[in-house]
Amino acid sequence: MRKKLLLSGIVLLLILLSVLPFARSKEKVELSDSVRAGAESGNYIQLSQGLTHYELSGPEKGKLVVLVHGFSTPYFIWDPVQKLLVSQGYKVLRFDLYGRGYSDRPDITYDIDLFRSQIQDLLNSLHIDEPFDIMGLSMGGPIVASYVAKNPENVKKVVLLDPFTAKAGIFPLTVPFLGEYLNTVIFLPTLPKGIAGDFVNPSKVPKGWVERYETQMSFYGFGKAILSTLRNLISKDPRPHFEGLASANKRVLVFWGDQDHTTPLETGAYVKDLLKSEFVLVKDCGHLPHIEQPEQVLPVISNFLSK
Repeated sequence: MRKKLLLSGIVLLLILLSVLPFARSKEKVELSDSVRAGAESGNYIQLSQGLTHYELSGPEKGKLVVLVHGFSTPYFIWDPVQKLLVSQGYKVLRFDLYGRGYSDRPDITYDIDLFRSQIQDLLNSLHIDEPFDIMGLSMGGPIVASYVAKNPENVKKVVLLDPFTAKAGIFPLTVPFLGEYLNTVIFLPTLPKGIAGDFVNPSKVPKGWVERYETQMSFYGFGKAILSTLRNLISKDPRPHFEGLASANKRVLVFWGDQDHTTPLETGAYVKDLLKSEFVLVKDCGHLPHIEQPEQVLPVISNFLSK
C-alpha cells in the first residue's frame, strides 16, 4: 500500500513539474502586424536579424541622441529623457533591443555583438550618418561602450546610467534543459515584481509600468531571448568593453544611484576612473536615477550635452 502511495505521489509530482512551465509562462501571443499596431508609439524597420521597433522624434535638423535601454525593459524606460531632449530641440532615436518590447525575438545568440550590430543596422537603415551622442542604461552601458569602441568616429559624447559592470553568476541557469525549465518556472515570473526593487521608494514606479512590462512578456520568444542574454552577456565580464571605450577618448558622464542594488557602485567604481568621466552620485536613488530622481539627473544631462 505504501509503495502504491509513493508511486502515485511520484507520478503526481512529475505531472505537476511537467505542467508548471505551461502554467507559469505568460507567452501566449504571436508578434503579428495587428499586435504591433497596438503599440503606444514608434515605427518598425526590417534589419539584418529581424524587425525592430523604434521611435525617431524631435526636429529633423536637431542634434541626434541615441538611447540604448537595459536588460529587459523596452524603450519606454527612457520616457523622461526622451521628453526632455525633444523639448530642447534634440532629435532622439530609441528602440527595443531584439527580444524585448515589440522587436522580433530571433532564434539566435543574444550577446553584445548582436546588440552592437543592431545599433549600426538601425542607423544605416534610417540613413543616419551624422555624428551623435549616445546614452546607455544598465546593460545598455557595455553595449554602448562596445559600440563606441568599434565606431569612435560616429560618436561625440557618452552618458551612462548605472551601467552593468561585473559579470553575474547565473548557475544553474547555465545548465542545458534545467536552465530552460528554471527560467520559465522561477526566474521569468519574478521579473515584473522585481521592478519595484530597482527603486528606493517603490511609489516612484511610474503608473502602468508593470502592465506595460508584462505586455512584452506575452509575446512568444521573450523568455528564450532573456535566457540567452543571461548566458551570453550577463554572465560575461563587461570590463573589456569599458576599456575599449576608454581608448576611444570620449567625454563621458556617469550617473549612479547611491542605493543601487542591481548594479552596485562597489562593483563598478572602476568605470568612472577608467573613463576619466564626469561622475554624479544620485542621492536616495536605486537603479533608475532618471526616473526616481529626475530633478537631480535631467538638468545635468541637458547641461552635459549642450556644452
